[in-house]
Amino acid sequence: YRDLFDLGRDPSRFIVYPGGNAFYVAEEIEDAIIAMGIQFDPEHLEDLFWPYVKPDIKHAVYAFRRRSKKKTRRPKLTESEENNIRKKVHPFDKRRLHFLRFGVMDQGPVERMPPGLFKKFPERSRDEIEQRFLYAEQSLKATELKTYVYTSFDLQRYFTSILATKAPHALDQTQVEDFFVDEICRMNQSLFGNKTRSGKSGLNDYLIRYVIMFFDNQYANSTLLDDYAKDFMYRRRFFNPPQSAGMKSDKAEKVFGLTGGLSKTVTKSVLLRRYRRMAQERHPDKEGGSNEKFIELNAAYQCLLDRIDDG
Repeated sequence: YRDLFDLGRDPSRFIVYPGGNAFYVAEEIEDAIIAMGIQFDPEHLEDLFWPYVKPDIKHAVYAFRRRSKKKTRRPKLTESEENNIRKKVHPFDKRRLHFLRFGVMDQGPVERMPPGLFKKFPERSRDEIEQRFLYAEQSLKATELKTYVYTSFDLQRYFTSILATKAPHALDQTQVEDFFVDEICRMNQSLFGNKTRSGKSGLNDYLIRYVIMFFDNQYANSTLLDDYAKDFMYRRRFFNPPQSAGMKSDKAEKVFGLTGGLSKTVTKSVLLRRYRRMAQERHPDKEGGSNEKFIELNAAYQCLLDRIDDG
């Protein structure tokens, strides 16, 4: 609700690459926020700049960032809260999220999706929801776009053939297109009252992108066998890689040069700054650095970071 820092037209210029696959947000931004007396989480700040990180760096560190996120147990929703969420979330949003997460056309599991996935949807405006989907849809491949629209608008319900859920490209495309036009008009009325973002009568700007996705792309050249194989992998999608043993606290403190235990004055921000300086010294690409030293530093950083979080 207030300006903290002017990023200009290119936020990526505030991302520093010290070498290898490392990156961090320029300290001038942190200094400016701290000077305003605002407490913040450095990891959250990096999350905000994540969309502007170089693609090759994102690809290299994505898995590490996911594993390093500290998981917190969310309070279990009551049955009443779950039912309330199910009623308030629009079916269009459920179908889109289901395809984006699992990539399958079978909409049977949609109503069995954990309500916790939609927990914040009722609190958000339609504009916020659409902006989040806009961002999420960037992960789709060109060959997935038409299938995504076909599934999200639930066009398969107009057909009784097994091809409707396994090979939509084999259906009568004139019929499919007619049903799509009818459905997008109905959705425009349901979600936006037949109004554009400027308030004028017409197809809302957020739905125009689906018209382009549908008519400017082709279905993927999939076969029934391919779809069955994908369904098989979807049912076995959960896999957690084995975790290596962590470093002991006393050794981690020694690596960071902390004497007399982890001081209460060592905050996340202080620890992160020290880590960044040491990372530039220990990185394999730097003189005097090595893989072993860099791995040891990362293990020590994660150990101390966990202690601060638990503190």
